[in-house]
Amino acid sequence: MPRPSRTAWLAALLLALAAPAAAQEIRLGVELFPNSLDPHWHNFGGNKAFAPHLYEPLVALDAQQRPVAALATAWIATDATTWRLTLRDGVRFHDGAPLSSADVAHTLQRAAAVPGSPSSFAVYLRQITAVETPDARTVLLRTAAPFPLMPVYLSQVPIIRATPATTAEFDSGIAAIGTGPFRLAGWSRGESITLARNDAYWGEATPWARASLRNLSQPASRVAALLSGDVDAIDAAPPQDLPRLAGDARLRVASLVAPAVAGFHLDVTERAPPGIRAADGQPLARNPLADPRVRLALSLAIQRQAIVDRVMGGQARVAGQFMPPGAYGHAPGLAPAPFHPARARALLAEAGYPDGFRLTIHCQNNRFVNDAQICQAVAQMLTRIGIRTEVDAMPHATHVARGRNREFSFWTGLWNVETGEPTSPLVTLLGTVDEARGRGQFNRGRYSNPAFDALLDRALGELDDGAREVVLIQATEIAFRDVALIPVHHQMHLWVHRAERQFTPRLDGYTRAMDFR
Repeated sequence: MPRPSRTAWLAALLLALAAPAAAQEIRLGVELFPNSLDPHWHNFGGNKAFAPHLYEPLVALDAQQRPVAALATAWIATDATTWRLTLRDGVRFHDGAPLSSADVAHTLQRAAAVPGSPSSFAVYLRQITAVETPDARTVLLRTAAPFPLMPVYLSQVPIIRATPATTAEFDSGIAAIGTGPFRLAGWSRGESITLARNDAYWGEATPWARASLRNLSQPASRVAALLSGDVDAIDAAPPQDLPRLAGDARLRVASLVAPAVAGFHLDVTERAPPGIRAADGQPLARNPLADPRVRLALSLAIQRQAIVDRVMGGQARVAGQFMPPGAYGHAPGLAPAPFHPARARALLAEAGYPDGFRLTIHCQNNRFVNDAQICQAVAQMLTRIGIRTEVDAMPHATHVARGRNREFSFWTGLWNVETGEPTSPLVTLLGTVDEARGRGQFNRGRYSNPAFDALLDRALGELDDGAREVVLIQATEIAFRDVALIPVHHQMHLWVHRAERQFTPRLDGYTRAMDFR
Protein backbone atom coordinates (compact mmCIF):
# COMPACT_ATOMS: atom_id res chain seq x y z
CA MET A 1 0.00 0.00 0.00
CA PRO A 2 1.50 3.38 -0.95
CA ARG A 3 2.38 5.68 1.91
CA PRO A 4 0.46 8.96 2.09
CA SER A 5 2.33 12.09 1.16
CA ARG A 6 3.73 14.25 3.93
CA THR A 7 1.23 16.99 3.00
CA ALA A 8 -1.74 14.63 3.15
CA TRP A 9 -0.52 13.13 6.43
CA LEU A 10 -0.10 16.60 7.98
CA ALA A 11 -3.55 17.69 6.78
CA ALA A 12 -5.12 14.57 8.30
CA LEU A 13 -3.29 15.14 11.58
CA LEU A 14 -4.43 18.76 11.77
CA LEU A 15 -8.00 17.70 11.01
CA ALA A 16 -7.91 15.05 13.74
CA LEU A 17 -6.54 17.53 16.24
CA ALA A 18 -9.07 20.20 15.31
CA ALA A 19 -12.15 17.98 15.32
CA PRO A 20 -12.44 17.43 19.08
CA ALA A 21 -11.91 21.12 19.78
CA ALA A 22 -14.61 22.08 17.28
CA ALA A 23 -17.01 19.63 18.87
CA GLN A 24 -16.45 20.83 22.42
CA GLU A 25 -19.20 23.47 22.50
CA ILE A 26 -22.76 23.77 21.24
CA ARG A 27 -24.17 27.31 20.98
CA LEU A 28 -27.93 27.80 20.87
CA GLY A 29 -29.99 30.88 20.07
CA VAL A 30 -33.41 30.49 21.70
CA GLU A 31 -36.65 32.42 21.55
CA LEU A 32 -37.81 31.68 25.10
CA PHE A 33 -35.25 32.25 27.81
CA PRO A 34 -35.50 31.27 31.48
CA ASN A 35 -36.43 34.09 33.83
CA SER A 36 -35.10 32.18 36.85
CA LEU A 37 -32.72 29.36 37.72
CA ASP A 38 -35.20 28.25 40.39
CA PRO A 39 -36.85 25.30 38.61
CA HIS A 40 -40.08 25.69 40.61
CA TRP A 41 -40.55 29.46 40.61
CA HIS A 42 -42.46 29.94 37.34
CA ASN A 43 -44.36 27.27 35.39
CA PHE A 44 -43.30 28.84 32.09
CA GLY A 45 -42.01 27.35 28.85
CA GLY A 46 -38.67 29.16 28.91
CA ASN A 47 -37.88 27.76 32.35
CA LYS A 48 -39.16 24.27 31.58
CA ALA A 49 -37.17 24.06 28.35
CA PHE A 50 -33.96 25.02 30.15
CA ALA A 51 -34.38 23.10 33.43
CA PRO A 52 -33.42 19.61 32.09
CA HIS A 53 -29.87 20.82 31.49
CA LEU A 54 -29.36 21.15 35.26
CA TYR A 55 -32.22 19.26 36.90
CA GLU A 56 -34.15 16.05 36.26
CA PRO A 57 -37.62 14.75 37.13
CA LEU A 58 -38.52 11.35 38.52
CA VAL A 59 -40.19 10.41 35.24
CA ALA A 60 -39.15 12.04 31.96
CA LEU A 61 -41.00 12.46 28.69
CA ASP A 62 -39.09 11.33 25.62
CA ALA A 63 -39.04 13.16 22.28
CA GLN A 64 -42.52 11.77 21.49
CA GLN A 65 -43.88 12.74 24.94
CA ARG A 66 -43.98 9.17 26.24
CA PRO A 67 -43.07 8.56 29.92
CA VAL A 68 -39.61 7.04 30.42
CA ALA A 69 -37.46 6.35 33.46
CA ALA A 70 -35.35 9.21 34.80
CA LEU A 71 -34.49 9.52 38.50
CA ALA A 72 -37.10 6.85 39.16
CA THR A 73 -36.57 3.50 37.48
CA ALA A 74 -40.03 2.13 38.31
CA TRP A 75 -43.46 3.44 39.32
CA ILE A 76 -46.59 1.47 40.04
CA ALA A 77 -50.04 2.09 41.51
CA THR A 78 -50.08 -0.37 44.40
CA ASP A 79 -53.71 0.45 45.13
CA ALA A 80 -56.27 3.03 44.00
CA THR A 81 -54.70 5.87 46.00
CA THR A 82 -51.00 4.93 46.32
CA TRP A 83 -48.10 5.18 43.90
CA ARG A 84 -44.75 3.59 44.73
CA LEU A 85 -41.60 4.88 43.02
CA THR A 86 -38.16 3.28 43.10
CA LEU A 87 -35.22 5.67 42.80
CA ARG A 88 -32.23 5.05 40.59
CA ASP A 89 -29.02 3.91 42.29
CA GLY A 90 -25.78 5.82 41.87
CA VAL A 91 -27.21 9.26 41.12
CA ARG A 92 -25.35 12.22 42.59
CA PHE A 93 -26.01 15.93 42.58
CA HIS A 94 -23.46 18.29 41.06
CA ASP A 95 -21.92 18.83 44.49
CA GLY A 96 -21.43 15.07 44.99
CA ALA A 97 -24.33 14.47 47.38
CA PRO A 98 -26.25 11.22 46.62
CA LEU A 99 -29.89 11.36 45.56
CA SER A 100 -32.27 10.02 48.18
CA SER A 101 -35.99 9.86 48.89
CA ALA A 102 -35.57 12.83 51.25
CA ASP A 103 -34.69 15.01 48.24
CA VAL A 104 -37.89 13.91 46.51
CA ALA A 105 -40.03 14.62 49.56
CA HIS A 106 -38.47 18.07 49.95
CA THR A 107 -38.96 18.85 46.26
CA LEU A 108 -42.62 17.86 46.16
CA GLN A 109 -43.35 19.98 49.21
CA ARG A 110 -41.45 23.02 47.93
CA ALA A 111 -42.52 22.99 44.27
CA ALA A 112 -46.17 23.50 45.16
CA ALA A 113 -45.57 26.55 47.35
CA VAL A 114 -42.69 28.75 46.13
CA PRO A 115 -43.20 32.28 47.49
CA GLY A 116 -44.01 34.87 44.83
CA SER A 117 -44.51 32.36 42.03
CA PRO A 118 -46.35 33.99 39.11
CA SER A 119 -47.52 30.56 37.93
CA SER A 120 -47.27 27.67 40.35
CA PHE A 121 -46.30 24.04 39.83
CA ALA A 122 -49.04 23.14 42.30
CA VAL A 123 -51.28 22.02 39.44
CA TYR A 124 -49.09 18.91 39.11
CA LEU A 125 -48.95 18.15 42.83
CA ARG A 126 -52.27 19.07 44.45
CA GLN A 127 -53.48 15.49 44.12
CA ILE A 128 -50.78 14.30 46.55
CA THR A 129 -51.99 14.18 50.14
CA ALA A 130 -48.88 12.60 51.67
CA VAL A 131 -45.32 11.69 50.75
CA GLU A 132 -43.73 8.78 52.59
CA THR A 133 -40.10 7.67 52.45
CA PRO A 134 -39.79 4.18 53.95
CA ASP A 135 -36.15 4.01 52.83
CA ALA A 136 -33.63 6.01 50.83
CA ARG A 137 -34.65 4.44 47.51
CA THR A 138 -38.45 4.29 47.88
CA VAL A 139 -41.11 7.00 47.73
CA LEU A 140 -44.81 6.43 48.38
CA LEU A 141 -47.28 9.03 47.12
CA ARG A 142 -50.74 9.01 48.66
CA THR A 143 -53.75 10.63 46.99
CA ALA A 144 -57.28 11.27 48.20
CA ALA A 145 -58.72 9.71 45.03
CA PRO A 146 -57.38 7.65 42.14
CA PHE A 147 -54.99 9.75 40.06
CA PRO A 148 -53.94 7.97 36.85
CA LEU A 149 -51.79 10.81 35.52
CA MET A 150 -49.30 10.78 38.38
CA PRO A 151 -46.28 9.63 36.29
CA VAL A 152 -47.00 12.17 33.56
CA TYR A 153 -47.47 15.02 36.03
CA LEU A 154 -44.28 14.09 37.89
CA SER A 155 -42.42 14.59 34.60
CA GLN A 156 -43.03 18.32 34.98
CA VAL A 157 -41.34 18.67 38.39
CA PRO A 158 -37.51 18.87 38.57
CA ILE A 159 -35.92 17.31 41.65
CA ILE A 160 -33.60 19.41 43.82
CA ARG A 161 -31.55 18.79 46.95
CA ALA A 162 -33.24 18.63 50.33
CA THR A 163 -31.61 21.88 51.36
CA PRO A 164 -33.86 24.90 51.93
CA ALA A 165 -33.06 27.63 49.39
CA THR A 166 -34.76 30.77 48.18
CA THR A 167 -35.38 31.76 44.60
CA ALA A 168 -32.72 34.44 45.03
CA GLU A 169 -30.18 31.80 46.05
CA PHE A 170 -31.00 29.76 42.94
CA ASP A 171 -30.65 32.85 40.77
CA SER A 172 -27.29 33.68 42.33
CA GLY A 173 -26.11 30.22 41.26
CA ILE A 174 -25.43 29.05 44.80
CA ALA A 175 -28.42 26.71 44.92
CA ALA A 176 -28.59 25.86 41.20
CA ILE A 177 -27.48 22.29 41.84
CA GLY A 178 -29.18 19.35 40.17
CA THR A 179 -28.42 15.89 38.83
CA GLY A 180 -28.57 16.82 35.14
CA PRO A 181 -26.02 16.36 32.35
CA PHE A 182 -24.69 19.91 32.72
CA ARG A 183 -23.54 22.11 35.59
CA LEU A 184 -24.03 25.86 35.73
CA ALA A 185 -20.92 27.76 34.63
CA GLY A 186 -22.33 31.26 34.20
CA TRP A 187 -25.60 33.15 33.92
CA SER A 188 -26.36 36.69 32.83
CA ARG A 189 -30.06 37.25 33.48
CA GLY A 190 -31.98 37.88 30.30
CA GLU A 191 -28.91 37.48 28.11
CA SER A 192 -26.99 34.21 28.23
CA ILE A 193 -26.28 31.01 30.14
CA THR A 194 -23.07 28.99 30.03
CA LEU A 195 -23.01 25.32 31.02
CA ALA A 196 -20.23 22.81 31.63
CA ARG A 197 -20.56 19.06 31.16
CA ASN A 198 -21.31 17.07 34.30
CA ASP A 199 -18.62 14.39 34.03
CA ALA A 200 -20.18 12.47 36.92
CA TYR A 201 -23.58 12.20 35.21
CA TRP A 202 -25.29 8.84 35.72
CA GLY A 203 -26.68 8.67 32.16
CA GLU A 204 -25.30 8.99 28.67
CA ALA A 205 -22.66 11.69 28.60
CA THR A 206 -23.27 14.68 26.38
CA PRO A 207 -20.61 15.18 23.70
CA TRP A 208 -20.35 18.85 24.62
CA ALA A 209 -17.80 20.01 27.18
CA ARG A 210 -19.61 23.34 27.15
CA ALA A 211 -22.97 24.61 26.02
CA SER A 212 -24.27 28.15 25.76
CA LEU A 213 -27.76 29.53 25.35
CA ARG A 214 -28.35 33.08 24.13
CA ASN A 215 -31.58 34.98 24.58
CA LEU A 216 -32.55 35.97 21.03
CA SER A 217 -36.24 36.78 21.34
CA GLN A 218 -36.56 38.49 17.96
CA PRO A 219 -36.70 36.24 14.86
CA ALA A 220 -34.40 38.49 12.84
CA SER A 221 -31.78 38.36 15.58
CA ARG A 222 -31.87 34.56 15.67
CA VAL A 223 -31.49 34.27 11.91
CA ALA A 224 -28.67 36.82 11.83
CA ALA A 225 -26.78 35.02 14.61
CA LEU A 226 -27.10 31.70 12.78
CA LEU A 227 -25.99 33.06 9.41
CA SER A 228 -23.03 34.87 10.96
CA GLY A 229 -21.86 31.69 12.76
CA ASP A 230 -22.43 33.12 16.23
CA VAL A 231 -24.72 30.19 17.12
CA ASP A 232 -24.96 26.62 15.88
CA ALA A 233 -28.76 26.34 16.00
CA ILE A 234 -31.90 28.40 16.50
CA ASP A 235 -35.46 27.52 17.38
CA ALA A 236 -38.76 29.18 16.37
CA ALA A 237 -37.33 29.87 12.92
CA PRO A 238 -39.49 32.45 11.12
CA PRO A 239 -41.52 30.69 8.40
CA GLN A 240 -40.95 33.52 5.92
CA ASP A 241 -37.19 32.88 6.08
CA LEU A 242 -37.37 29.10 5.64
CA PRO A 243 -36.91 29.02 1.84
CA ARG A 244 -33.70 31.06 2.17
CA LEU A 245 -32.40 29.03 5.12
CA ALA A 246 -33.31 25.67 3.58
CA GLY A 247 -31.43 26.64 0.44
CA ASP A 248 -28.22 27.34 2.34
CA ALA A 249 -25.93 24.30 2.04
CA ARG A 250 -24.41 25.10 5.44
CA LEU A 251 -27.74 24.60 7.21
CA ARG A 252 -30.44 22.02 7.89
CA VAL A 253 -34.11 22.55 8.81
CA ALA A 254 -35.97 20.33 11.30
CA SER A 255 -39.73 20.55 11.85
CA LEU A 256 -42.62 18.88 13.66
CA VAL A 257 -46.34 19.62 13.98
CA ALA A 258 -46.51 20.92 17.52
CA PRO A 259 -48.95 20.01 20.29
CA ALA A 260 -49.15 23.78 20.77
CA VAL A 261 -52.11 25.86 19.66
CA ALA A 262 -52.07 29.58 18.90
CA GLY A 263 -55.39 31.24 19.53
CA PHE A 264 -57.41 33.70 21.55
CA HIS A 265 -58.72 33.88 25.09
CA LEU A 266 -62.06 35.53 25.83
CA ASP A 267 -63.34 37.02 29.06
CA VAL A 268 -66.86 35.58 29.36
CA THR A 269 -67.90 37.15 32.65
CA GLU A 270 -70.80 39.59 33.06
CA ARG A 271 -68.92 42.81 33.77
CA ALA A 272 -68.03 46.12 32.16
CA PRO A 273 -65.53 44.71 29.64
CA PRO A 274 -62.05 46.25 29.38
CA GLY A 275 -61.10 46.97 25.78
CA ILE A 276 -64.68 46.80 24.46
CA ARG A 277 -66.97 49.73 23.70
CA ALA A 278 -70.22 50.24 21.84
CA ALA A 279 -70.11 51.01 18.12
CA ASP A 280 -70.46 54.73 18.92
CA GLY A 281 -67.54 54.59 21.36
CA GLN A 282 -69.61 54.69 24.54
CA PRO A 283 -68.80 52.33 27.45
CA LEU A 284 -70.70 49.06 27.71
CA ALA A 285 -72.18 47.93 31.00
CA ARG A 286 -72.41 44.33 29.81
CA ASN A 287 -69.83 42.13 28.16
CA PRO A 288 -70.76 41.03 24.61
CA LEU A 289 -68.41 38.04 24.95
CA ALA A 290 -70.57 36.60 27.74
CA ASP A 291 -72.99 35.65 24.93
CA PRO A 292 -71.93 32.43 23.17
CA ARG A 293 -73.43 33.71 19.92
CA VAL A 294 -70.96 36.60 19.90
CA ARG A 295 -68.05 34.28 20.67
CA LEU A 296 -69.07 32.01 17.80
CA ALA A 297 -69.38 35.02 15.50
CA LEU A 298 -65.78 35.99 16.25
CA SER A 299 -64.61 32.46 15.56
CA LEU A 300 -66.53 32.24 12.25
CA ALA A 301 -64.99 35.54 11.13
CA ILE A 302 -61.44 34.15 11.30
CA GLN A 303 -60.14 32.75 8.03
CA ARG A 304 -57.80 30.20 9.56
CA GLN A 305 -56.44 28.71 6.37
CA ALA A 306 -55.50 32.16 5.12
CA ILE A 307 -53.52 32.76 8.31
CA VAL A 308 -51.76 29.41 7.86
CA ASP A 309 -50.99 30.11 4.19
CA ARG A 310 -50.16 33.81 4.25
CA VAL A 311 -48.99 34.68 7.74
CA MET A 312 -47.38 31.36 8.63
CA GLY A 313 -46.06 30.57 5.17
CA GLY A 314 -47.74 27.16 5.28
CA GLN A 315 -45.83 26.21 8.42
CA ALA A 316 -48.89 25.56 10.62
CA ARG A 317 -52.07 23.45 10.63
CA VAL A 318 -55.61 24.74 11.17
CA ALA A 319 -56.86 23.89 14.69
CA GLY A 320 -60.21 23.49 16.40
CA GLN A 321 -59.10 21.99 19.74
CA PHE A 322 -55.99 21.27 21.81
CA MET A 323 -54.96 17.90 20.38
CA PRO A 324 -54.05 17.36 16.71
CA PRO A 325 -55.63 14.51 14.71
CA GLY A 326 -54.34 11.11 15.76
CA ALA A 327 -53.26 12.24 19.22
CA TYR A 328 -54.65 10.88 22.48
CA GLY A 329 -57.74 12.89 23.43
CA HIS A 330 -58.43 14.33 19.95
CA ALA A 331 -62.18 14.72 19.37
CA PRO A 332 -62.74 13.52 15.78
CA GLY A 333 -66.21 15.09 15.60
CA LEU A 334 -64.96 18.56 16.48
CA ALA A 335 -63.85 20.30 13.30
CA PRO A 336 -62.23 23.75 13.21
CA ALA A 337 -64.81 26.52 12.82
CA PRO A 338 -65.37 27.31 9.11
CA PHE A 339 -64.89 30.78 7.67
CA HIS A 340 -68.46 32.10 7.46
CA PRO A 341 -68.65 35.91 7.71
CA ALA A 342 -72.33 36.10 6.69
CA ARG A 343 -73.37 33.82 9.55
CA ALA A 344 -71.07 35.76 11.88
CA ARG A 345 -72.87 39.03 11.07
CA ALA A 346 -76.25 37.34 11.55
CA LEU A 347 -75.21 36.02 14.97
CA LEU A 348 -74.08 39.48 16.06
CA ALA A 349 -77.44 40.94 15.06
CA GLU A 350 -79.29 38.14 16.83
CA ALA A 351 -77.29 38.84 20.00
CA GLY A 352 -78.26 42.54 19.87
CA TYR A 353 -75.19 43.97 18.13
CA PRO A 354 -76.36 44.66 14.54
CA ASP A 355 -73.82 47.49 14.29
CA GLY A 356 -71.10 45.49 16.00
CA PHE A 357 -68.91 47.07 18.66
CA ARG A 358 -65.34 48.26 19.18
CA LEU A 359 -62.73 45.78 20.36
CA THR A 360 -59.07 45.93 21.33
CA ILE A 361 -57.05 42.74 20.94
CA HIS A 362 -54.23 42.65 23.47
CA CYS A 363 -51.40 40.77 21.81
CA GLN A 364 -47.96 39.48 22.58
CA ASN A 365 -45.22 40.46 20.17
CA ASN A 366 -42.43 38.12 21.27
CA ARG A 367 -44.13 34.98 22.62
CA PHE A 368 -44.75 32.74 19.59
CA VAL A 369 -44.14 32.70 15.86
CA ASN A 370 -45.69 35.71 14.10
CA ASP A 371 -47.86 36.52 17.11
CA ALA A 372 -48.25 40.23 16.32
CA GLN A 373 -48.86 39.54 12.61
CA ILE A 374 -51.57 37.01 13.49
CA CYS A 375 -53.22 39.68 15.63
CA GLN A 376 -53.19 42.21 12.81
CA ALA A 377 -54.69 39.68 10.40
CA VAL A 378 -57.48 38.71 12.82
CA ALA A 379 -58.20 42.38 13.56
CA GLN A 380 -58.83 42.97 9.86
CA MET A 381 -61.08 39.91 9.65
CA LEU A 382 -63.18 41.00 12.65
CA THR A 383 -63.50 44.52 11.28
CA ARG A 384 -65.06 43.08 8.13
CA ILE A 385 -68.01 41.69 10.14
CA GLY A 386 -68.62 45.02 11.86
CA ILE A 387 -66.37 44.73 14.93
CA ARG A 388 -64.06 47.73 14.72
CA THR A 389 -60.86 46.16 15.99
CA GLU A 390 -57.55 47.61 17.11
CA VAL A 391 -54.36 45.85 18.21
CA ASP A 392 -52.39 46.62 21.34
CA ALA A 393 -49.16 44.58 21.10
CA MET A 394 -46.69 44.25 23.97
CA PRO A 395 -43.85 42.03 25.23
CA HIS A 396 -44.79 38.72 26.81
CA ALA A 397 -43.71 39.76 30.32
CA THR A 398 -45.97 42.82 30.24
CA HIS A 399 -48.79 40.79 28.75
CA VAL A 400 -48.59 38.18 31.52
CA ALA A 401 -48.69 40.78 34.28
CA ARG A 402 -51.64 42.64 32.81
CA GLY A 403 -53.48 39.42 31.97
CA ARG A 404 -53.10 38.24 35.54
CA ASN A 405 -54.84 41.47 36.59
CA ARG A 406 -57.66 40.70 34.12
CA GLU A 407 -57.16 43.88 32.11
CA PHE A 408 -58.12 42.20 28.82
CA SER A 409 -61.32 40.93 27.21
CA PHE A 410 -59.83 39.35 24.07
CA TRP A 411 -56.18 38.38 23.96
CA THR A 412 -53.64 36.05 22.39
CA GLY A 413 -52.44 32.79 23.85
CA LEU A 414 -50.23 29.84 23.05
CA TRP A 415 -51.49 26.64 24.67
CA ASN A 416 -48.79 24.02 25.01
CA VAL A 417 -49.79 20.43 25.65
CA GLU A 418 -46.69 19.32 27.52
CA THR A 419 -47.88 15.95 28.79
CA GLY A 420 -48.96 14.22 25.55
CA GLU A 421 -52.65 14.35 26.50
CA PRO A 422 -55.16 17.21 27.06
CA THR A 423 -55.90 16.96 30.78
CA SER A 424 -53.57 19.75 31.88
CA PRO A 425 -54.86 22.48 29.51
CA LEU A 426 -58.45 21.41 30.12
CA VAL A 427 -57.95 21.73 33.88
CA THR A 428 -55.86 24.90 33.95
CA LEU A 429 -57.38 26.90 31.09
CA LEU A 430 -61.03 25.86 31.19
CA GLY A 431 -61.82 24.39 34.61
CA THR A 432 -63.92 26.57 36.90
CA VAL A 433 -61.51 28.61 38.99
CA ASP A 434 -61.05 26.84 42.32
CA GLU A 435 -57.71 27.49 43.97
CA ALA A 436 -58.23 24.86 46.67
CA ARG A 437 -58.73 22.14 44.06
CA GLY A 438 -56.06 23.39 41.70
CA ARG A 439 -58.50 24.24 38.90
CA GLY A 440 -58.48 27.11 36.45
CA GLN A 441 -55.03 28.51 37.29
CA PHE A 442 -54.84 30.18 33.87
CA ASN A 443 -58.57 30.59 33.30
CA ARG A 444 -58.36 34.39 33.08
CA GLY A 445 -61.60 34.50 31.09
CA ARG A 446 -63.50 32.78 33.93
CA TYR A 447 -65.24 30.20 31.76
CA SER A 448 -67.37 27.92 33.96
CA ASN A 449 -69.57 24.99 32.96
CA PRO A 450 -70.73 22.43 35.59
CA ALA A 451 -71.13 19.68 32.97
CA PHE A 452 -67.56 20.24 31.79
CA ASP A 453 -66.24 20.22 35.37
CA ALA A 454 -68.06 16.97 36.12
CA LEU A 455 -66.40 15.30 33.14
CA LEU A 456 -63.00 16.54 34.33
CA ASP A 457 -63.66 14.96 37.72
CA ARG A 458 -64.47 11.64 36.04
CA ALA A 459 -61.39 11.76 33.81
CA LEU A 460 -59.04 12.55 36.68
CA GLY A 461 -60.24 9.50 38.58
CA GLU A 462 -60.31 7.01 35.70
CA LEU A 463 -57.35 4.60 35.73
CA ASP A 464 -58.24 2.95 32.41
CA ASP A 465 -56.60 4.88 29.55
CA GLY A 466 -59.28 4.06 26.98
CA ALA A 467 -62.19 4.99 29.22
CA ARG A 468 -60.43 8.18 30.29
CA GLU A 469 -59.92 9.24 26.66
CA VAL A 470 -63.65 8.94 25.98
CA VAL A 471 -64.42 11.30 28.88
CA LEU A 472 -61.71 13.77 27.84
CA ILE A 473 -63.16 13.91 24.33
CA GLN A 474 -66.60 14.66 25.75
CA ALA A 475 -65.19 17.47 27.88
CA THR A 476 -63.28 18.87 24.90
CA GLU A 477 -66.44 18.93 22.80
CA ILE A 478 -68.38 20.84 25.45
CA ALA A 479 -65.77 23.56 25.98
CA PHE A 480 -64.94 24.22 22.34
CA ARG A 481 -68.58 24.18 21.24
CA ASP A 482 -69.12 26.80 23.95
CA VAL A 483 -66.29 28.77 22.29
CA ALA A 484 -64.58 29.08 25.65
CA LEU A 485 -61.38 29.65 23.64
CA ILE A 486 -60.81 30.35 19.95
CA PRO A 487 -58.07 28.10 18.55
CA VAL A 488 -56.55 29.21 15.24
CA HIS A 489 -53.72 26.83 14.33
CA HIS A 490 -51.32 24.21 15.54
CA GLN A 491 -47.83 25.62 15.33
CA MET A 492 -44.99 23.89 13.58
CA HIS A 493 -41.87 23.59 15.67
CA LEU A 494 -39.11 24.87 13.39
CA TRP A 495 -35.40 24.62 14.05
CA VAL A 496 -32.45 25.45 11.81
CA HIS A 497 -28.97 24.18 12.65
CA ARG A 498 -25.57 23.94 11.10
CA ALA A 499 -25.18 20.96 8.79
CA GLU A 500 -22.37 19.41 10.81
CA ARG A 501 -24.67 19.11 13.83
CA GLN A 502 -27.23 16.34 14.18
CA PHE A 503 -30.45 17.12 16.02
CA THR A 504 -33.35 15.11 17.46
CA PRO A 505 -36.44 17.37 17.56
CA ARG A 506 -38.96 17.08 20.38
CA LEU A 507 -42.74 17.33 20.20
CA ASP A 508 -42.72 19.75 23.14
CA GLY A 509 -40.54 22.10 21.10
CA TYR A 510 -37.87 22.39 23.76
CA THR A 511 -34.39 23.20 22.49
CA ARG A 512 -31.80 21.39 24.60
CA ALA A 513 -28.08 20.97 24.17
CA MET A 514 -28.42 17.25 24.95
CA ASP A 515 -30.41 16.70 21.74
CA PHE A 516 -27.55 17.77 19.46
CA ARG A 517 -24.69 15.59 18.31
